[in-house]
Amino acid sequence: MAILFWMVFLIVILLLFIINLPLIRNTLQSTHLIERMTNTPVGAGPETEAPPPAGEEAPESQIFVEPPLHTAEQPEAEPPDIVAASDGSVSVQKNPPDSTSTGNIQVEDSRPAVRERVIYFVKIDNSGMVLTSPVKRQVFVSDSPMLDALNLLLQGPTSTEENQGLTSLIPDGVRIQNAHVTGNTAVISFNENFMFNGYGVEGYIAQLRQIIWTATEFPNVGNVQVLIEGRRIDFLGESIRIGRPIGRDDL
Repeated sequence: MAILFWMVFLIVILLLFIINLPLIRNTLQSTHLIERMTNTPVGAGPETEAPPPAGEEAPESQIFVEPPLHTAEQPEAEPPDIVAASDGSVSVQKNPPDSTSTGNIQVEDSRPAVRERVIYFVKIDNSGMVLTSPVKRQVFVSDSPMLDALNLLLQGPTSTEENQGLTSLIPDGVRIQNAHVTGNTAVISFNENFMFNGYGVEGYIAQLRQIIWTATEFPNVGNVQVLIEGRRIDFLGESIRIGRPIGRDDL
């Protein structure tokens, strides 16, 4: 009987333990009884590492290193050319920069274009004869090349040209009011100063030659119609007819 009693007692205890197992588990976790009995820090587990003491650096394996930023790959420079001479010597020549490379900056020449023009001054020889003499000048290219050449003519010869015996018989103060080309005729209007030349007939002929020969240096100009203050007049001086277009052969 005693053995049967203890067997029934153990079975009852085991059933009570199984029935109350969840309650027992929660009680052990809330009271941390197991940690206290085994001297294990509360919250520590087999896979949890204790933090390093204050003032000490973390182990090297735990330091986070930020990966380097991705940079565009630079094109590899072309190797220099190695040239072997006939005497056995070797020289290294650097390759010229690629003109199509984005790093090569091409600078355009911004200087204005210059063109050679011919203008006409006069020279008086030992016998007193007035000779027309051409002079070459460098002129900036523009949309009005004939007017540019004529205005340069009105400025007169340079000091170097004067030392060579060149002069201008166009009266002082002469200015061009406007100029244009119609067909093969250059129509040029001067101010009133063009009508007064102190050298007489030879002076009038010389000033007309300087103007007409300079204007007809341009291939599209065959003759010149001279106007004074925008009006056509018949004579320059007393006998030089300018009422019609004048060419080189007319003087």
